[in-house]
Amino acid sequence: MDIEKHEKTSMLQPDTPKKRKKTSLDYSLGEIIDLITEREWQLLTDLYLCRCMPQSTVVETYFLETAEFHYEEYKTASKDRKLELEIKNKKRALINTRKTLKRLKDRGLVESSSFLPDSSDKPLHQRKERIRGETWYYLSSRGLKVIEIKRGILEENRLSKHELDMERAKKEHFWELGKVYLDLRYNWVNDLKQFFDWDWYPSLSVYSDNEINSVRPDAILRIGEQIFYIELDRSTEPIQRSPFHSDQVSIERKLERYRDVLKLSTNKVIRNGIISFIVPDAIYQTRPKNIQSAAERVFGKNSRVFTGRNIGDIISSYASLAK
Repeated sequence: MDIEKHEKTSMLQPDTPKKRKKTSLDYSLGEIIDLITEREWQLLTDLYLCRCMPQSTVVETYFLETAEFHYEEYKTASKDRKLELEIKNKKRALINTRKTLKRLKDRGLVESSSFLPDSSDKPLHQRKERIRGETWYYLSSRGLKVIEIKRGILEENRLSKHELDMERAKKEHFWELGKVYLDLRYNWVNDLKQFFDWDWYPSLSVYSDNEINSVRPDAILRIGEQIFYIELDRSTEPIQRSPFHSDQVSIERKLERYRDVLKLSTNKVIRNGIISFIVPDAIYQTRPKNIQSAAERVFGKNSRVFTGRNIGDIISSYASLAK
């Protein structure tokens, strides 16, 4: 009797297959664009301009609002309770970050890596660190194309044309430049209302009119019609080299390439560009002063070369010049 009842029930309620989770291949480009929130657009755009970003920066920049914003009781809470709410708020931000980035990964826009290859070679008892460290995020090929379509980036300037997977070994190099952009985006431009029209180009070569001479800055900053050729100086190149070895790299030779490009260009925007050396590791003024001395030797007394420890120093120098 029980067997007959079970058979009847089975006929009435046939087994339905579980709904398969969508993968990145199931989303069309249009669907992906429609689903992206404003905060996700900002994150993806910044990730494009920085090329890579560690998880800790993603949390602090995009998801860590004040505890008072999320917890109504924070304003009147005791000191100990405020500390508890701040810890809770940080955990909330981390969870929200991971959920958002997983969603972007599922749609094929973002990739991540946390593997530490050097640690994997060591035996267990000699590993000072785990095999996995902090998670780093990158745009996938699809993510690059989505941002380039949205920003209207010209074909010749698109990062998707480069073999970015090969450049992941240089993530520390790109991240130093990425920090300059984030400092500009979130600490300086928003406070200086006269600089409302600006843009940042992470991959752009500058050519002379005859296209024989060219220079490739680390990035180009545009404020209105004024452009800045950004050079991130890590204090590894000498200021000068021997005059008998013309193929060796130095700050002075880099400035000479700029001079050759600028003087052979009839484009006023290019000619009036400001060469800006950011020296984040400068403890004393010796390195910036030596760069300025090299600039005077190449361009003369009225050289348009700025130096500073951060992008704020460059903007302050420009504001003083504009006045």
